[in-house]
Amino acid sequence: MKNYGDVSVLVDAQVPLPELKPKQVLVKQHAVAIDPYDVGFRAGVKGREKETPLIAGSSVAGEIVKLGTEVTEFQVGQRVAASPHLRSYAEYVAVGQSQLALIPQSVTYKQAAACALGVQTAYQIVYDHLKLAGTARVLIHGGAGSVGFAAIQFVRQHKVAEIYTTASGLGADFLRNFDDRLHVIDYRSEDFSRIVPKMDKIIDTIGGQNLTDSLKVLKKDGNLISTVSDDVDPRVQFFFLKSNGKKLEVILKQIAAGAFYVKIAETVPFNAANLRKLHQAKHVVGKLVLSFEKDND
Repeated sequence: MKNYGDVSVLVDAQVPLPELKPKQVLVKQHAVAIDPYDVGFRAGVKGREKETPLIAGSSVAGEIVKLGTEVTEFQVGQRVAASPHLRSYAEYVAVGQSQLALIPQSVTYKQAAACALGVQTAYQIVYDHLKLAGTARVLIHGGAGSVGFAAIQFVRQHKVAEIYTTASGLGADFLRNFDDRLHVIDYRSEDFSRIVPKMDKIIDTIGGQNLTDSLKVLKKDGNLISTVSDDVDPRVQFFFLKSNGKKLEVILKQIAAGAFYVKIAETVPFNAANLRKLHQAKHVVGKLVLSFEKDND
């Protein structure tokens, strides 16, 4: 990524292999996913703390080809996934062992890449911060998006009283077909703040006015966790992922067991042209993945 800006800043480049720190492994990439965070970072709306040029990307799914001198938990040849902060739009990525998760044999590299950032974010929100009770009413914004769709599935695992979610168009149709018990609100034609009852918990992936309106339907003792906005209201908690390999591994095992569904919208070969194309995609239901393999696995 030669600068911050539109997709033209994403270009092919030949760079040296990463030098490993003692507790890092070198991963040969098989697949990488596009996440909203990556798109926002490229555009310069997710902070500019890094000097350019740099290698962007936040999802790793591949094979370990080299170990750092102090790596104790992994071996060369193992299939692993992770969500590092940047550096993953590349054939080889250096990743700290604490961020790594083993990929079960029945889980594809595409599925693992699709889960690394957004699904891991949803898992940590629901299991580490939401504190759900069986009587809870939960509202999840952006239910057809990466974080939202994963959050719906993790909240369902708690068998809460009711789940409400916002989406539009094809996303709303997809969610209604996925689970007919979901209360799906099409935000293009309906105002959720006038429809839903008071909520115990809200997950906000939109921010801005959406967060403000959400507070209108949040109980006085409720909680709202946002991935994009902070607020002075004490009920609001801003969440930013702290990548954790052990937790990502739990998710990958759920996929292997058939307990979690990964929807992949499209897979294309990894190159700068396709990266630019996918960074411009709008209203896609499911993950966009780039494959380093000829068979697109």
